[in-house]
Amino acid sequence: MSKFDRNLGLRQLRNAFGTFLTGVTVVTCREESGIPRGFTANSFTSVSLHPPRLLICVDKTAESFDVFTQSKGFAVNILAETQIEISGLFASKRADKFDIADWSESENGNPILEGVCAWFDCKCDPVIDVGDHIILIGRIESYDYNGNMGLGYVRGGYLSLGLEQSAVEAVGGDADVIVGAIVEYDGKVLLIENAVTGELHVPASGLDGTSGSLGKLQNYLTQLGIGISLSVLFAVFENEKTGQQSIYYRAKADSDLVGNKFWSFDEIPWQRIGSDAIKIMLQRYIDESKRQRYGIYFGSDRDGAVETLR
Repeated sequence: MSKFDRNLGLRQLRNAFGTFLTGVTVVTCREESGIPRGFTANSFTSVSLHPPRLLICVDKTAESFDVFTQSKGFAVNILAETQIEISGLFASKRADKFDIADWSESENGNPILEGVCAWFDCKCDPVIDVGDHIILIGRIESYDYNGNMGLGYVRGGYLSLGLEQSAVEAVGGDADVIVGAIVEYDGKVLLIENAVTGELHVPASGLDGTSGSLGKLQNYLTQLGIGISLSVLFAVFENEKTGQQSIYYRAKADSDLVGNKFWSFDEIPWQRIGSDAIKIMLQRYIDESKRQRYGIYFGSDRDGAVETLR
């Protein structure tokens, strides 16, 4: 059991809170002048069915803090699992968020994002001041929902339950599988050298003939001194010759302490990468990184389709 020490425990307390799997929302409203505002939040919960109430917590240091505390209403948009890029957009300080995102206006004038799982249009009850946050209680005026799967968030990374299930169904329960990740740090990707052949490959578990897993992958990277935060699926494909299945994720490294293993996009020695499928996957990753619009590939090592994340 850990006792809280304010000088040492804030990071650890945040990590402890982060073990709780939440959904991801974008909370929106309008300034008095009519300008739309919004931010990404996972501190959302239902409060009451009768009368219908929900709450959202807002950090007092948030750029839009004053706007939301003075607003007469707000909307909560629950993001679908394909909306990771929308989550990142509204977590940023970009001024053109509402120029990039597709949205419409609720009856109360609050922005409702396209493609979300559900939305709630609310009037504000009195604001509650608690510590370093305030609590907005919303009186639900109208709402809607659909059959889309929601976007999850846990331990600093996104979780897409429907897409994860698709990957499991694609590889089959008894199949040997390679589980790997494209690990990036500051515009560089991690490539591991095969000690025998000298070829480079993306870090993965299951390359030794045993069945891979996320746990094995993370243990392998820990042994290399690399900590990662997994993002979301990037590719699921089958080797047409061997029948072996591969699942690859996107991930961010905590640092590049093993800097000689990280390669900038324009310095990757493509001739040293032995697998054509991995070359194609890396090239797609680089292209999508430049556009900041990612997708998930489903198919074989020769042919398939990319499902775009909105």
